[in-house]
Amino acid sequence: MDHRQLAFLAALARERHFGRAAAACHVTQPTLSARLRGLEEELGVQLVRRGRRYEGLTPEGERVLSHARRILGEFEALRGELAPDAPLTGRLTLGVIPTALGALATSLAGLRATHPRLRVRLRELATPRLAQGLENGELDLVLGYLDAPAMAGFAHRPLLEERPALLASPHHFRLPERPDWACLGDYPLCLLTPEMHNRQLLAARLQSPGESLEPQLEANSIAALLALVGAGLGVGVLPEACLPATVSGICARRLPGPGDRIGLLWRPQRPRSRLLEEVLATWPTSP
Repeated sequence: MDHRQLAFLAALARERHFGRAAAACHVTQPTLSARLRGLEEELGVQLVRRGRRYEGLTPEGERVLSHARRILGEFEALRGELAPDAPLTGRLTLGVIPTALGALATSLAGLRATHPRLRVRLRELATPRLAQGLENGELDLVLGYLDAPAMAGFAHRPLLEERPALLASPHHFRLPERPDWACLGDYPLCLLTPEMHNRQLLAARLQSPGESLEPQLEANSIAALLALVGAGLGVGVLPEACLPATVSGICARRLPGPGDRIGLLWRPQRPRSRLLEEVLATWPTSP
């Protein structure tokens, strides 16, 4: 067994296609397939479910993949530690909650300026999947909710607060300059779907006043929700920062009360890899 075989397995799980995985690893598809079969023979178990195309990993394959990601991460960290003065290279896999995508752009610009040879892979995921990705080594760093139960136990650095706001098309709805939570009942609501953490935070806020959420329209993406609101189909409740400057025809009115803490999260490891140390050192204190 060598680290290349593990890298092939990780690439196949990521790309979910033999040809794309081979291209990502700069080898031919027969080479990748042969090396994976060699790994299966060495371990004595089937790792990949094969049909006419890639069908996923076996349970044993998933277990090996979890170890492979950790081993590959340690290998990259070792190469960095042996050349501490060399430019930072490799790949940073960064997970982010959908509502924080807008806040990410400025931070990434600064990071890329400091480490131009660093490749960044961005994954937009819901909070439970972000926690899972950190746990199994699929993600190096997360920009997400610090106080979400799924994130308990991870090292973290606070960055900002998401402040909730009413969003509406002024051509269809007139919002008060200083709305309160009770006014949600005055509008047809467009909200994120119940499994989204931001929707759960909204439901928790309304428990005290005794208000209930009865949206007329629901969507599981920020872009879709903004499109519904912009079309005048209802009023949305989202973090104020979710309204990009490039979106016209929607106004936002901040709702009262504290925001939700957003920050960086990572696995508590000692010593930290050079990649993580360098990224944390150059990341702005607030996006």
